Amino acid sequence: MNNKTILFVVLSVIFGVIAVFLAQNWLESNSSAANVENTTSVVTVSSLVPMGTIVDRKHLVLTAVPEGIVPKGSVTKFEDAEGKVVNQKLYPGEILRQEKLINKGEGSTLASLIQPNMRAVTIRVNDVVGVAGFLLPGNRVDVINLFKEGDYKTDVVLSNVKILAIDQRASNDENKPVLVRAVTLELSMAQAEQLLVAKGRGSLQLALRNPNDDAQVEVALLNAEKDESVKSESMKPIVEAPPVVVKPSIPTEKVVYIQPSSKSKVLILKGINEQEVKVNE
Repeated sequence: MNNKTILFVVLSVIFGVIAVFLAQNWLESNSSAANVENTTSVVTVSSLVPMGTIVDRKHLVLTAVPEGIVPKGSVTKFEDAEGKVVNQKLYPGEILRQEKLINKGEGSTLASLIQPNMRAVTIRVNDVVGVAGFLLPGNRVDVINLFKEGDYKTDVVLSNVKILAIDQRASNDENKPVLVRAVTLELSMAQAEQLLVAKGRGSLQLALRNPNDDAQVEVALLNAEKDESVKSESMKPIVEAPPVVVKPSIPTEKVVYIQPSSKSKVLILKGINEQEVKVNE
């Protein structure tokens, strides 16, 4: 190997080392600048938080994440989440969003989970009515009414209603069948009245729906809506039938009476005219 070859090898190694060094410095500087400029701090969940839990500082952690993956409505301060109620299950590492939190109301935690203009109504169930314990908070059911009217009959009285709680639990983390004695449904006032009327008429049965099933079911009207229909019928104006004119039948000729006398007379009606006829003995 001559001196010229050795010189080329040495220069190549030197230039290679310099290139690697410069490239590494450039990457580190750009990465640091990108991390400083394109990240933001958001509140994430540190542990599993069941639905209905009141959020505490131990459930939260502040995490820096790239701005591009931050969803709209994310919570950025602990103060914006502490003391609020979780309306659905939260998982570790999840970015906390405002729509998953509701303000804590007066009374029980369940009251805070009820949507505006809705009511919580509880019915008693057993292992059959409660679908063998497969009902969980958040499921949706149809309510069937069995009653006797001569023969046994059934009506669907409520459709696609949400279960708020089973027994005294608004969440079930085990996700396995549990036999319960009571189920709390989220209903409007009209639906609550419908349910109570059906309960007084006969027995109730819950039918569990698939979470993705939004099919409409024809519901029987038992209370206010039926009364309104009857009322509307009764308020319709009464149209009187025109009076029927009966034309009297007038005989063309009829003997009415005979006057007893020496010279008998016969009174004859012709239409509305009278004619007196003398009859000889």
